[in-house]
Amino acid sequence: MQLSPTPLLSSIVKHYLIIDGGEAVNLNYRLFSDGNPGIVFHFKDPLYRHDKNNLLHLQPRCFVYGQITNYNSITSHGKLGMLVVVLQPYALFTLLHIAACELNNNIISLADIFGGEAEYLEEQILNVPHITNAISIIEKFLIARLTTIKNSDAVMQMALSTIYKNKGMLTVESLLKSIPVTERQLERKFSEHIGTSPKRFADIIKFQHFLKQLQKHPSGKTITELSYACGYYDQAHLNNYFKKNTGVTPLQYKANNHLLAINFMPVN
Repeated sequence: MQLSPTPLLSSIVKHYLIIDGGEAVNLNYRLFSDGNPGIVFHFKDPLYRHDKNNLLHLQPRCFVYGQITNYNSITSHGKLGMLVVVLQPYALFTLLHIAACELNNNIISLADIFGGEAEYLEEQILNVPHITNAISIIEKFLIARLTTIKNSDAVMQMALSTIYKNKGMLTVESLLKSIPVTERQLERKFSEHIGTSPKRFADIIKFQHFLKQLQKHPSGKTITELSYACGYYDQAHLNNYFKKNTGVTPLQYKANNHLLAINFMPVN
């Protein structure tokens, strides 16, 4: 379930995502990039993340995560219940005043970032009677930080607006025609504010648009025309991109009836 933030926080928070897996189960999950960093609060049992050597690492109960550049394999050994504050792409740079690229693929305990204040926040949130109470506490915490937030970068706002308007289906060259910076300057700004290159970010937005259309696509019908309409020049190109970035094929994704979010799903 998704909930919108208060308008006062819309420049930082994209939406809140509530995930409730019900009974205790041992399941494997796949998480891949949607272009946004976030903050996670585990109300039930934290998940285990696989590293590149397939070793398991227990996630903190509350943490911040940066941009995801490779899909993650995650395992549950208990009850799944989480509140995810899905942030705007540039929000970590805005909130923490550090280059977003430094947080790519990182999970950092909330207490390691905000200290004792975060510990109090965690205690409040993890003991509330209802999820709406937790969101109210989070919003109060974030609103208190609005006074330290710098004005948004005009070039980045123009670039993001153009990418979203075109659903990611544009080249960096065409993007630069409407933005008064050089390609090198744009690359540096994206690395600092978002943590990825403008091309990579546009590719993510294009892919997210395709996934939304795929969910609406009638089962049993070919997705070739859909892939063309979403900016992929042939089916093989799409299949390779899909497998590389999610670890599954388009048909496996389409057949999965238990998506927890557009970029988070159980896998066999």
